[in-house]
Amino acid sequence: MRAAAELRLAAVAITDHDTLSALSVGRSEAERLGIELVGGIELTAELDGREIHILGHFVNDSDPHLLAATSTLREAREARLDAMAERLVQLGLNLEIDALKRAFPRAILGRRHLADWLATTGQVASRREAFARFLGENGPVQVAKLRLPWSEAIALVRGAGGVAGLAHPPYNLRECTLQKLVAGGLGSLEVAGPGTDARRTSRLRAWAEKLGSVPIAGSDFHAPDRPGCWVGAITTPASDLERLRSAARDSHANAIPSFLASRTQEPVASWL
Repeated sequence: MRAAAELRLAAVAITDHDTLSALSVGRSEAERLGIELVGGIELTAELDGREIHILGHFVNDSDPHLLAATSTLREAREARLDAMAERLVQLGLNLEIDALKRAFPRAILGRRHLADWLATTGQVASRREAFARFLGENGPVQVAKLRLPWSEAIALVRGAGGVAGLAHPPYNLRECTLQKLVAGGLGSLEVAGPGTDARRTSRLRAWAEKLGSVPIAGSDFHAPDRPGCWVGAITTPASDLERLRSAARDSHANAIPSFLASRTQEPVASWL
């Protein structure tokens, strides 16, 4: 929030992976600084066997169904982290999982944190090496990730009064696939982000306009050490923010029942 204030941003959306915990922390600071904090989330979902990320903007972060889903996803992520850590130890690496959790008490820990630990403790030269040798998609410690069905993720966002969007669309996204998502309740599409060139942004925006979705942008900011992914590096125009706000009002007025995500689901292989 302070970084956003220094850049004179009017509004900021926090869309953390599978958690709403940052909103209660950021809200008071946003109010103090006079910045609009848009309640958001990024849900791990699956479409046709592939991992996708469903954004939620203007969600109610006290919605019980959304909170239940995030709790399920968080527990699955924690179990996955423990399993990967155990495999690293079996390979002869030194990993103090309790120390890692203490270092990031509010975070939803994942492979990036494991990679940083290995690099910081000198067991690998860099985060990239950690992924290349151990944590990559086909690495020796990879464990499948729990993902919500895409329709359930969208329903959860809409049930919480928000607008569901597709984050960082894959390069091989087809218009017919996007049409399927829109028909299922998707209301926005991320058309600009790190690594998205002007030509691709133009095509995605054209698809969004054609299908009646709100075009949005995202910095994909996770930490200050990612070049090009800083707070405010990529912004959504004020006119599109207002369209998103209007879509949220419509979503709230026509909210569809949320799914409870506490049921057991077989994990499938991650594409990330």
